[in-house]
Amino acid sequence: MRGEVIMLTRNIKISGQDIESWGGHFMTGDTAEISEDGTVKERVGNSYLDWVEFHNMSQIDTDHAAIRFINAAAGSSEITNCSLHNGYGWGVTIK
Repeated sequence: MRGEVIMLTRNIKISGQDIESWGGHFMTGDTAEISEDGTVKERVGNSYLDWVEFHNMSQIDTDHAAIRFINAAAGSSEITNCSLHNGYGWGVTIK
């Protein structure tokens, strides 16, 4: 899945819903997928976030943080000038 947002006039706010202390998470990772002909294609995750507000993200009593990096070793990512608040768990997890 890929998403790209560019805004020049205001900051971006990502809000999770409060359902049983689970707001949501922003995850980046690498994966491999096998096509129908049997070839393996590697998918590399990259995230570049600047001036993003994360509100009500993460899950209580788990490692599901607001921002998660899972097996994201091949690409590069950068997070600057971001805020995380009102979550129920960890702010950032890197595995």
